[in-house]
Parts: sequence; structure tokens; C-alpha cells
Amino acid sequence: MVKDKAERIIESRKRLAQRAPDPTIVLAGSLMSRMIRCNKPGCRYCEKDKGKGHGPIWILSVNAGNRRARQIPVPAHVKQEVSEGVRRYAEIQKWLKQISSLSLDLLEERKKR
Repeated sequence: MVKDKAERIIESRKRLAQRAPDPTIVLAGSLMSRMIRCNKPGCRYCEKDKGKGHGPIWILSVNAGNRRARQIPVPAHVKQEVSEGVRRYAEIQKWLKQISSLSLDLLEERKKR
């Protein structure tokens, strides 16, 4: 028996849903590195036009609403964990977009009937 297109879309969506990424470590934000300047007289890292500053230090930038960002310093010993959380968040967003796309295809298919 040949399955109709709607049934195939539903099966694809179920298969995709079963491959859900683990959401327990997600972090919504961006991880970035930054060099900072202490501006202490005689600091060889911060000399004007010569030094690059101290760092890099790691910052997690998170949307705080009202067009504002919250910047959270990330200690070196948790940088890998934070990086994985940010990557996992992007992976889940991509996964949700795929499910949504299949749901839109299903809606279009059901409208034809």
C-alpha cells in the first residue's frame, strides 16, 4: 500500500522528534573573547600603542530584553561547559526549525484536501 504524502510527513516528523538533542545543558547566548586593559602606569600589557592588554577573557553575552545585553564573565575552568551549552542551544534551534518546516509541509498538504 502506498502511503500518502501527509502520512510520510508525519512519520518523518516523528523520526526527527525522536532524535531530539539533550536540552539539559543549553545556554542561550554568545561566547566571546575579549582583551582588557588595566591602565595601571607601567603595565607592559597595556602600554599605549604597544600592549595588547590582558587576556583573552571569556564573556557570555545574553539577551536581557529591552535591547540590552547582559555580559557574564566566564572563568577558564567552565569555558568548555559554557561553549557546549551555547552550541547545544543552536543545535536545538536548528532541530526545531526542521520540525516546524515539516509541520508547515503537513499543513500545506492538508489544505489541499
